[in-house]
Amino acid sequence: MNRIGDVLKEIEFKHHVKILYACEAGSRSYGFASENSDFDVRFIYIAPLREYLTLLGNGDTITLQDANFDIQGWDLKKTLLLARKSNPSLYEWMLSPIVYREMDPVILELQAMVLKGYSQKVLGYHYVKMAKKNLLAWCDKRNVAYLVHAVRASLMLEQVLSDRSSTIQLKELEKTSRFFHNEELSLLYRLKMGECLNEHPKIVQLPSKISDFLNEPEVSLIQLDNGSMDIKVLEKLFFQQLGIEGESHH
Repeated sequence: MNRIGDVLKEIEFKHHVKILYACEAGSRSYGFASENSDFDVRFIYIAPLREYLTLLGNGDTITLQDANFDIQGWDLKKTLLLARKSNPSLYEWMLSPIVYREMDPVILELQAMVLKGYSQKVLGYHYVKMAKKNLLAWCDKRNVAYLVHAVRASLMLEQVLSDRSSTIQLKELEKTSRFFHNEELSLLYRLKMGECLNEHPKIVQLPSKISDFLNEPEVSLIQLDNGSMDIKVLEKLFFQQLGIEGESHH
């Protein structure tokens, strides 16, 4: 944790930015990490005002990768524009249980908007696509990571369909699931840890169970809420963070 904090400070110093929020976004945040899992750190930052006025275009993403860390940050302007589109990655950042830099007030406001105004339909179709893609990959390659992601996407989809936006942790999602159970998750975790469980009956049956679940919600997906992320409100947040007074005109 201290190492991640130091890296975030180094990023701020090197890139002349202020980090408004940083969290874990990978298997550690899902509660499904192994000893060899790397750290998938995601953050939101803001640059000095002059960077938004330059003609040169300095980019809107900061990345840093090595053997232990996969770190990526989005500029606040990019973040707000993606929020307007109900970006699923940002949705999960807002629900991460592992926080490396506490939310700045502007991110707290954004979080409230995301959890209340995001398009459930966009999220629903995203998780269906993710689950199907990973299920096909599992059937083809038998890499346990694909099966884990297929189950995770299915559980997230079930949460969206149930109109809940509370967690990304697999064990918490399982508690309210009607389709997936603790024994299956436990076996999946043991499989990820390297145990030879490919032929275990519940593992063998799991892909079919996922497929059956994904065939159910077609009508429900169409009926999901389209959401409402007001661009004027998002822009006002941006202006306030930059210290720009007054309202925008469109």
